[in-house]
Amino acid sequence: MIIKRNGEGKLKKVIVLAIIILSFILTANKAGAASEPKRYIGLHDKMLPIEDIRVINGDTKVLFEDITKFLYITVNKETDIVKLSKHGKEITLKLPTDKKFDTPLILDENNKLFVSLKYLTNEFDFQLEYFPKHYTLRIYRDNYPHISHVDYEGVIRDYVNKKQTAFIQKPKKADVYLTFDDGPNNFTVKNNNTLKKYNVSATFFFLGNNMKNNKDIVNSVNADGHYIGSHSMSHDKQKIYKSTTAFYNEMHEGAKLVKQMTGKDNKLVRVPYGSSPLVTSSMQKQLIQSGYKMWDWDVDSNDWRYTDKEANQIYLNVKNGVNRAYNSGNRSIVILLHDRSQTTIALPRIIEWLQQEGYDLKTYKPESHIVTNFLRDPML
Repeated sequence: MIIKRNGEGKLKKVIVLAIIILSFILTANKAGAASEPKRYIGLHDKMLPIEDIRVINGDTKVLFEDITKFLYITVNKETDIVKLSKHGKEITLKLPTDKKFDTPLILDENNKLFVSLKYLTNEFDFQLEYFPKHYTLRIYRDNYPHISHVDYEGVIRDYVNKKQTAFIQKPKKADVYLTFDDGPNNFTVKNNNTLKKYNVSATFFFLGNNMKNNKDIVNSVNADGHYIGSHSMSHDKQKIYKSTTAFYNEMHEGAKLVKQMTGKDNKLVRVPYGSSPLVTSSMQKQLIQSGYKMWDWDVDSNDWRYTDKEANQIYLNVKNGVNRAYNSGNRSIVILLHDRSQTTIALPRIIEWLQQEGYDLKTYKPESHIVTNFLRDPML
């Protein structure tokens, strides 16, 4: 017969009860962490690929480096302050030295710098729109084109669905070459920044007269690994196609400028308005004799036809064109775009769709030249 002491029995009951309560708390905390919804940030008509988002005391904090880049806010850091400027307005914030969470700038446990999205957008006159169903905050300006609340919900759904299936590795379907005509200009810079963000290389066909005044842009595009070809000097149809000599000089002088600025003897050209029916047999012969290759395109985005508000149509044109080219058996698809404002708006969505579909985005390589001309000349 075993006799228990009264105090010992009570102690065991307290210990057991404590273990049960602790287990419940830990389980609840894990469940809460697992069910914590993923937050997303959008800007105008697109979603931003910002992963580091924190909600602290009801305030959304985002990685400082990411959000200032996407909002094109100029940042100047000094010893203990940071100056932010945009559109002539400047604000100065003190850099945090501890983990306090009640200031616009905070440091997380890994010393990453975060900023209050509400504070930043308010200071620079942006609006914030919340989509509670999707845990998404959209940043926008009233005076900048943006789609309706209902339409933007569709953008969010597409983005979230893609994020959820991104881990599924699709086999590469085909090679795709994004090509941009009519630069260099300010929109070349924006397109190049987008390409850099998505780690994509492309091919630019520059106008000689534009290159003369934009050497820095030419060098930047070249330094980022893109191929630069000649798109003539003037883009003047009457002048270029007046004679074989005029045609050749326009294309050759553009290529000479590329070499002078980059040191690369690039021999790929794109003739204005496409090769057929403007390029004569004599013009063909002259290009071939001088070692030039010529690219037209497989997919025409028709981006020049649309305004900034119609940029979504550019995306649809590319999507439909690439699908047709792929279904016809084409495995090296050249897409025609331009360095224009509306194209800078459409480009991120175009790239995201191509990558999601499994296309391999490439730049032109002379050693693996692909024949893509309307004249179907294998020598070009």
